[in-house]
Amino acid sequence: MTHSEIVNVILERIYATNPLAASSKPLPLDTSLMELGIMDSFGIVELVSFIETHWGIKILNSELNQETFAGVNKQAALVLKKLSEKGAAPLPGESAR
Repeated sequence: MTHSEIVNVILERIYATNPLAASSKPLPLDTSLMELGIMDSFGIVELVSFIETHWGIKILNSELNQETFAGVNKQAALVLKKLSEKGAAPLPGESAR
């Protein structure tokens, strides 16, 4: 799975579950949706739950910060990293394990 594919899945989920996000298409990929007022803490919790269930990964509370989770691109990068760690998908430029 590529970064772009993960971004698309995350965006589809956000648009499907958040009317404000759907009416604000396209969303910026590098800006916190909380800072923009598009998502609140409940929306983030729901998104984290979706991501964990959809990809079978666990996101730690310590990973829910501006460095690793703010913006859809950062969310996708975290998912890709987690998938790589569990051996499900290589990072760009790496071969499968």
